[in-house]
Amino acid sequence: MDFKRIYSSSKTYIALLFVAFVIILFTASMAYYQIMRMQNLAEKVAHTLQVNNAISELSTHSTLAESEEFRAQIQNKEENNTVFDDYVKDGETILKTLEDLTQGNASQQIRLAPMEALLDTLHNELQALAEHPNEPLSSVNESEKAKKSDIDFTLYRIRNIRNQMLAEERLSIKKTREEYDANKYLAPFTSLLLAFFALIVFILAFLKIYRNKLRIRQSENFLRSVLATTDNIINYYEPIYDKQKEIIDFEIIFANECNRSYLGLDPNEIMGKPISKVFPFLMLNGEFQKLVECFQQKKKITLDREIFAKGEKLWFKSLLTPLAEGIMVTARNSTAEEKAKEEQLLLNQRLEQQNLKLLDNRAFLNNIFRSIPHVVMNFESIRDNSGKIVDFKILFINDKISPITGDLPEEITNKNISEIFPTVFESEIFGYLKNVVDTGEPTSYEVPYTAIDNNEKWFSARAIKLGDGITLTTREITEEKEKTNQLTQLNTQLETQNSIFADAENVANIGSYIWYLDNGEATISDNFYRILGYEPNSFVVTFDSYRKFVHPDDLATYDRLGEETVEHGKSKVSGYRIVTKQGDVKHIELNGRALIRHGRKASVGVIVDVTEEKQNSDRVIQLNQELSIQNSILTDAERIAKIGSFVWYVGTDEIEISDNFYRMLGYEPKGFEASLEQFAEFVHPEDLKTYEHSIQKSTKDLIVEEHRYRVISKSGEIKHLKVNGQFIHKDNRQIMSGVAQDISLSIAAEEKLRASNMELQHSNAELESFNRVASHDLQEPLRKTQMFISRIESTEIDNLSDKGRVYFKKVVNAASRMQSLVMNLLTYSRIDSKHEDFELIDLNEVLEKVKEDLSSTIENTGAIIKSEDLPRLGGVSYQLEQLLNNLISNALKYKVADVKPSITIQAEKVHSKQIPENFFKTANNYYKITIIDNGIGFSTEHSDKIFEVFQRLHQKSEYSGTGIGLAICKKIVENHHGFIYATSELGKGSAFIFYLPA
Repeated sequence: MDFKRIYSSSKTYIALLFVAFVIILFTASMAYYQIMRMQNLAEKVAHTLQVNNAISELSTHSTLAESEEFRAQIQNKEENNTVFDDYVKDGETILKTLEDLTQGNASQQIRLAPMEALLDTLHNELQALAEHPNEPLSSVNESEKAKKSDIDFTLYRIRNIRNQMLAEERLSIKKTREEYDANKYLAPFTSLLLAFFALIVFILAFLKIYRNKLRIRQSENFLRSVLATTDNIINYYEPIYDKQKEIIDFEIIFANECNRSYLGLDPNEIMGKPISKVFPFLMLNGEFQKLVECFQQKKKITLDREIFAKGEKLWFKSLLTPLAEGIMVTARNSTAEEKAKEEQLLLNQRLEQQNLKLLDNRAFLNNIFRSIPHVVMNFESIRDNSGKIVDFKILFINDKISPITGDLPEEITNKNISEIFPTVFESEIFGYLKNVVDTGEPTSYEVPYTAIDNNEKWFSARAIKLGDGITLTTREITEEKEKTNQLTQLNTQLETQNSIFADAENVANIGSYIWYLDNGEATISDNFYRILGYEPNSFVVTFDSYRKFVHPDDLATYDRLGEETVEHGKSKVSGYRIVTKQGDVKHIELNGRALIRHGRKASVGVIVDVTEEKQNSDRVIQLNQELSIQNSILTDAERIAKIGSFVWYVGTDEIEISDNFYRMLGYEPKGFEASLEQFAEFVHPEDLKTYEHSIQKSTKDLIVEEHRYRVISKSGEIKHLKVNGQFIHKDNRQIMSGVAQDISLSIAAEEKLRASNMELQHSNAELESFNRVASHDLQEPLRKTQMFISRIESTEIDNLSDKGRVYFKKVVNAASRMQSLVMNLLTYSRIDSKHEDFELIDLNEVLEKVKEDLSSTIENTGAIIKSEDLPRLGGVSYQLEQLLNNLISNALKYKVADVKPSITIQAEKVHSKQIPENFFKTANNYYKITIIDNGIGFSTEHSDKIFEVFQRLHQKSEYSGTGIGLAICKKIVENHHGFIYATSELGKGSAFIFYLPA
């Protein structure tokens, strides 16, 4: 499939796009021009209307001067009569307004110049008229009538100028109307043209988008078929950022079915989750940094990893490919390849080991051939035409043949034995050799041979079939033959000695042994069997069978004995313990030496049962060790616990003090000669009488009571000592043994604790006072205020003015808010951290009760509250109810206007290590409760501020409340050893999350 057709744009589309842009730009500019002209015309009309209004106000102002009532008011000379002054100020204001409105009209400005003079004249004439107060106009002389005539004339001139200004403004309105009528059709026409063209562009774009959508759907189906049939894991991740815009995780956006096949993970369940939960191994060994590097640097990266899934080890080769909004991970299962590589590597290693072993065997065999006294030969059969063996060819012979026959191996190799050893055919030896080849059965024989020194020697030969030949090993047995007779004579003597030795072993409680080092076989004496608790020859003795008698704690010693004896012929191990057949533990000491017996390496020696002596010795050593350990522990304990010990020989000045007692006094151990008199110099002068009294009483009553006094160390530091002891007898002398503990820190801590307790009692008293004031003293005047408000509302509300009712309503609201504030403060102060009333609470039941309490608000707002199955946890029922009530009430209160509130409550169980928020965690698991709403939200910078007391983000005129509700929520959660925080964005709702121990 050609994927480029989906997103590639041709030149035709580019040209059409450009033309459409130009046309839309032209049409939009024309529409904008027409709209601006219409706006200018509207502004002209509005300006003309303002001028007309100002001229009308001027007309009203001048007409007022004609009123007899007005003239009577200005002639009234009563105190505080300001009618004339207000009239003058009103005229000046109207005139100033006209001047401002006609700034751009020169003709109107020309008319206003005489208007100002006429108004001043009018005001002066009215002022002159006002000088005859309380007199009717009929009684005024002719001079006053002339003044009135002047006023009328001035008003006439003002009306003429006003009429001229009105005529000009009417003419301006007429021209504006004509211009509006001439151009009003252009704006709808251009708008219609723009809409028509936009419709055409929309239809064309829709057709293009629809065709591309069909192609994308085909491509998507094709891609899905590819993903469904591929053997590779294909996942798509998008980054998750923290508040500092740093990538802290990746979210799984897409996962194909191979996740189920290889890893046992349902793709639908893992999509939408972070990789840190689904694939925690990606967060290790720097692989997470590779993912971040691939996304940020937009480069492909390959990874090889080994994981465990479905109980087996798998290998994957992963290709990280950066995309626009995330990364695509393609993981190919390379388990078969890796296993093949491992098997190949193992085979290669095994082959190398075999080759090395073969080389070692060859070298070892050559060394054996050089070191042993045997003659080793390898013959190949020589047959006639009928297949009968007629001779043997020498293929190999070692150099031990030279001292016997004088031949060199390299000279006789590949020659026939009939040529080198013709005597073989003269005896029955040739028949032996043929029979070995024909039957395959090995054979041995002894034969004399006259050596190169002309001495007759005896040889023992062993023939074994090898291929179509034989391997013949020959050794000289001349000395054995000669010693056979000697051994016969010695046997009689040995039997006598053995009888004597057996009796000696029994008497001395010893046993003897012969241990063959090549295979671990052993022979032990009869008394050795008896030491083991068995009758002689009751079982076959080997290194392993005897090892069963060794005490389990001494097995390592026994194994070292065997290893050292095999390797060096002797061992430094001189003894060990055994457990007899009857279960008795015995201590065995042994002495032996290495020798060759019957051609085999062996160790020969004797063992002695030293159980009784060992027990006595061990008891002494154990007592010494226990004493040493106790002394060491006592020394460390004194240093750690700041304790010093002492011994006082009663009735004398002689005392002994421990090393740490010296250090407590500021000296190194043995830093001064200890005595009662010397020690008294360290006692604080104020406590010296107490010290001497305690010594006198102890000497008299022989009873030590715990007492305290102060000492001054060498450095001048004052220390508090607590002393106690007891009287005992030692070497027929009465002594007092005791300890002295430095309790200076405890004394200081007690003082500090006493001061803290005093401060705490003071704080508690203040808190109790606050609770009393909040619960009674503050509420009492509030109750009286509300009582009087209620009476006024029922009896006097109709007598109040409109402003009075507004003020009264504000008083009612303020009193109600004050009562709510006091109640919330009281609630906040009464929430403590005591847990005696904790019980198992079902949050589902708590939520239902909160819904019932808020049912009217929920019904009025049309709110929708959705919740998951909430957990059961330990807590205080009414506090958890108040927690949910406050959070849900806030969500209902701070809703978006004309939008139904939607509240979602979620719950999940998480491990404490999965909680990123930093707070003191008292449990391994927590319930994470999240309450999400679609309200007005708030800025993230206020996420901590909202949980403080009296902190509000809105004016009380906008939203009611005291600013304590969320502070109560925080205190309730902390009382339950939890943590609460909020996340939000202006206009996009809020989420309140709190953790409670599971």
